[in-house]
Amino acid sequence: MNTHFSSRLRRLPLAVLAATCTLATLPALATQGTFPHGYGVKSEGMGGVGIALAQDGLAGATNPAGMVRVGSRFDVGAAFLSVDNGSRFAGTTYDATENKGLYIIPQLGANYMIDADSSIGVSVVGNGVGTAYSRSANVGGMQGPRSQLQQMVATFSYARKLGEVHSVGAGLVLARQALTIRGPSSIGLPEGHDSSYGAGIRVGWSGQLTPELTIGATYASKVDMGKMDRFKGLLAEGGDMDVPANYGLGAAYRLGATTLAADVMRIEWGEVRSLANPGVTNAGGPPGSANGPGFGWRNQSVWRVGVDHALSEALTLRAGYNQGTRLLNPRDTYLGVLAPSANRRHVTVGASYQVSRDGELSLAYARSIKGTTQGTGTPPDGLTDLYMGQDWLSVSYGMRF
Repeated sequence: MNTHFSSRLRRLPLAVLAATCTLATLPALATQGTFPHGYGVKSEGMGGVGIALAQDGLAGATNPAGMVRVGSRFDVGAAFLSVDNGSRFAGTTYDATENKGLYIIPQLGANYMIDADSSIGVSVVGNGVGTAYSRSANVGGMQGPRSQLQQMVATFSYARKLGEVHSVGAGLVLARQALTIRGPSSIGLPEGHDSSYGAGIRVGWSGQLTPELTIGATYASKVDMGKMDRFKGLLAEGGDMDVPANYGLGAAYRLGATTLAADVMRIEWGEVRSLANPGVTNAGGPPGSANGPGFGWRNQSVWRVGVDHALSEALTLRAGYNQGTRLLNPRDTYLGVLAPSANRRHVTVGASYQVSRDGELSLAYARSIKGTTQGTGTPPDGLTDLYMGQDWLSVSYGMRF
């Protein structure tokens, strides 16, 4: 490897992230940046829609205004995730799923109706992104790269109906993240573990304009996370890694036993410097500085559509589709070896079955279609292609009380 290339490798911020629902310590990979395609198993089965269609105690993670419409209930579940991801560097393919077992992503939601018009609740979900190459893999000078970011995000919400049509909600968002990096010592970078905490807000509105039509809007501020000192020389802004702001609009239309729903979301990855800064070739400063190397992630728009149909009082079937704009800038793909979020299309199906008067079992399957981003920049970025595909199987149990 030439001296110029090696010097660039030593400057890489290997702060990468590994997708997991951080209620547990088991790693998992998200499907759009560090976010999964939806929150709650019912939403997952409908392509992730949920801004105007609240269905369970996880609704507060998408639009807290919907919590007052789901009643008093408790939901607990998990997703089982199989991942196919990796990279091709200078024509050689490297598999990044050394651990072939299933990843597990728990989820939890609870809502309590204070009275007929107001509720309090909590929705706990996980975000992340990451990778795990074998220890023998040498990807462009990185020996056995692997990393993991775990983010637990809990939204404590209050929602209130304003008459028969409108409802509003507000939530305090509390988050914890833990970052582990192993294997970069081969290019002179530190290994280790660090964590930080942060807070933000989420607000929302929902309006049932007619008996059939409901629309909604939601906004979440950036979750301002504390800096991770262990990685102050790797992550931009001295070890900073925030959860990005996001906002969206949704609509749901009920026609008899069938409901159609659609959302559009905007996620501001481009406002988090450690994720959005240009990569090795185009970095404007040394690692850890405000303009230091990043992953080249761009702001992303996500479209979701879904349908459910009640076959009977006990059984409901669901299906959906979810697609985001391309997240990775092709000129900045080298650091994406550690966070290869190249997939952006999802096809989903799901179902719920009423097992008792107050209990229901829900299932969802999502195929995140394998996507590839080909590097187009100056080497090493131009030598790096990234790919990812996923299969999700989710199950939850919901209980009304």
